[in-house]
Amino acid sequence: MGFGEIKHIIEEKDYKEHSDRIRKDVLKMRKYLLSPRTLNQRKLISLFRFLSKNAERKILTKHINDLQFLLIHIVEKPKENRFNDLKKYYGLKDEDIEMIKFIMFPDKFPPGGYEEKLKKYGIELYTPKVIFKKLPFKDYIDLYALMTYIPLDEKNIFIQNLLDEILKLNPLEDKNATLKRFLEIYKSLSDFEQHLLNLQLRSFSYYHYRLFNVSGIKGMVIDGSNVVRYENKNSLQFLLGIIENLYTEKYVFYPVHIVFDKNIEYILEEEERKILKNFLLKKRVYLHSPADEKIIEIAKKYGYFVLSNDKFKEYDFDKEKILEIKRFI
Repeated sequence: MGFGEIKHIIEEKDYKEHSDRIRKDVLKMRKYLLSPRTLNQRKLISLFRFLSKNAERKILTKHINDLQFLLIHIVEKPKENRFNDLKKYYGLKDEDIEMIKFIMFPDKFPPGGYEEKLKKYGIELYTPKVIFKKLPFKDYIDLYALMTYIPLDEKNIFIQNLLDEILKLNPLEDKNATLKRFLEIYKSLSDFEQHLLNLQLRSFSYYHYRLFNVSGIKGMVIDGSNVVRYENKNSLQFLLGIIENLYTEKYVFYPVHIVFDKNIEYILEEEERKILKNFLLKKRVYLHSPADEKIIEIAKKYGYFVLSNDKFKEYDFDKEKILEIKRFI
């Protein structure tokens, strides 16, 4: 495949949508890494979608303050020896440290492993300087978008259909058996097919990617009213954002139940009340007063975790299974 064919690919609607998603994700992660003091476990998990599983495992064995300290030094003076300090401390591979450099400074450093990932286009022997002359790229984020895109001639109809079905998986409606069936199909795929599927899942939904790549799948009950009221937001949209990101460093949560107090609609704006009405049609969304009673009943019955800032002190429940809202922001 030559540069002419690649130009046709990057003009496709699918590619442009992919490129926009990639740019948004990289710039969001860049903001996190350039502000190390604000880095938390939630933001750290976002970094792992760019790194190897080896890097994820090694970084999680250390305290997050160590990473913050090393990144602060890099931000103050982004010299090679400071990146080497980060590499040595965690025992990271070259490709992972190159990826971190790229995310922090995408106008200066190419993404890690770009040569290998450009082989599918037949341009791996060209330097980035030449590639930038041949293609309308403004920075290395454009190169990363090309690396992570699956060209049309490599797309597998079965994989594409499987991807569509997986992305429809809804933790509020689908059964455990449905997820189990898809996991069995996933495990039956070849390494190459899994690779193609994972590339797409990472791009479209990191939640669904983790469903198929993390062994710790746990059920959850969300204290809907508590989340909606978080920091006086009184926002159902805030809750919807949480649902799209129901994973931690150890677990991904499926299936999910949500319990609202019966008076929830009175704290919502009129537009959000309409959304709530449709939301309540979902299989595992309930109105119940007191909500705490229903939350604990479901959690104890199935051994699920609970998402809430409430401590449920009046109930006999394992406090280790209560997760604070800030862990999902």
